[in-house]
Amino acid sequence: MLRPCILLLVFVFARPAFAQDACPPDLPSGLAAGLWARVAHDDVHNLRAEPTTAAPALARIPAGDIVRVLDGPQCAAGYVWWAVAYAGTAGWAAERRLGAAAWLEPLAGQEPSPPRPDDPPGCQRPPDDYTRLWVEHVQLNLRTLAMLDHAQALLTAAGGRVRLRDALMQGSYNPGGVAASFGTHDGGGAVDLSVRSRVDGRVLTDEIPLLLTALRTAGFAAWLRDAGELYPGSPIHIHAIAVGDRDLSPAARAQIDGSQGYLRGYNGLPLDYGGPAFDPLPPVVCGWMADLGFPDLRPPGA
Repeated sequence: MLRPCILLLVFVFARPAFAQDACPPDLPSGLAAGLWARVAHDDVHNLRAEPTTAAPALARIPAGDIVRVLDGPQCAAGYVWWAVAYAGTAGWAAERRLGAAAWLEPLAGQEPSPPRPDDPPGCQRPPDDYTRLWVEHVQLNLRTLAMLDHAQALLTAAGGRVRLRDALMQGSYNPGGVAASFGTHDGGGAVDLSVRSRVDGRVLTDEIPLLLTALRTAGFAAWLRDAGELYPGSPIHIHAIAVGDRDLSPAARAQIDGSQGYLRGYNGLPLDYGGPAFDPLPPVVCGWMADLGFPDLRPPGA
């Protein structure tokens, strides 16, 4: 079986030039490097260039949105800081004031699941947090959003330039929203992503293989839907379904392990839409997927 090779994105933080306080040995925190965390208050949260409130803000993280914890903690001037990545941007976020309630809290369902020796590089089990969040105009659960942000890190490390959150066309929990989706977006775990430039509208042909590989390694069954493939005038886009999402609609679940499914080497389309047809790209199957009951279902030697 072909295995995609992806370099993981590594963020390197220089040690701050200003004096740092020692963090209390009994610091109450549920955060740790490698975990996902959400903004646990009702206002936006600043992502800063350095662990100090005097540093410029690199981004503003909406309430309920998520970050990936990279390193920490560091304490300074009464604040507890963690190095985090937010939607592909690395910086520092304050977890709390010392002695006060936390502004960042870990997502639910983050069980340790180290990659297996035969896993493709980049495999990472997502958190099982099904809290729903609106990202711009689409609704996702936090499990799907964490997978999308992980795909962003993989894509960037491979040289891709698309910002996946900006490319969202359709999300989850959208029953009956688009008839040509034949119910795949009715539940959770479903996203459609544009493959056109936001500047001039051209198709980003060179980026498509990188996008598909990053999304598949992050745990999505992902395919390119070409222009006009689903109905006359349908836009070119990537359709992706999160493997193992407990909220998948029946139609979305069929795209994973049904007769036209990704894990069987097909393109996920039913007969009414020109499928099933063989997928030219092999599925990426991580150990955590098999643990959830989603193994590679292709015939031996396929």
